[in-house]
Amino acid sequence: MAPHRIEVVFFDIGETLGRVDATGHLVAFSSSRPLLEMMKNVLGLRIGVITNLPATMTDQQIQDMLDGAGLLSFLDPNGLITNHQAHADKPKAKIYRFAAQKMGVVVQQCLFIGENEQEVLGAKTAGMGGILKPPSQH
Repeated sequence: MAPHRIEVVFFDIGETLGRVDATGHLVAFSSSRPLLEMMKNVLGLRIGVITNLPATMTDQQIQDMLDGAGLLSFLDPNGLITNHQAHADKPKAKIYRFAAQKMGVVVQQCLFIGENEQEVLGAKTAGMGGILKPPSQH
């Protein structure tokens, strides 16, 4: 059986694409926008985010945070995946499988990039590729 081509790359947000500052705003790392632009426009990949939100935070609030950080425009229209939608938190395999389904691809066509080793292992358990991002020096 031929390997699946990666179609979708999912990222974690905190400490992967940026940091939440003292005022509660997401501040993107200087490398995040060029990375997302290259993946989307040069490699032709669809971009998504898989994130665990606290019970008090809505999907709209995280969308607004991503927009304020200048990252939302890179996401596929179906690419914002939260634990609220999936009814499962990372690192449970269910959230990664839900993310692939929401994007209309098989889980093997997805890659997850994050800074948390357990979350990357969860993606791999679900059948996604996984890359552990090194800690940021920002």
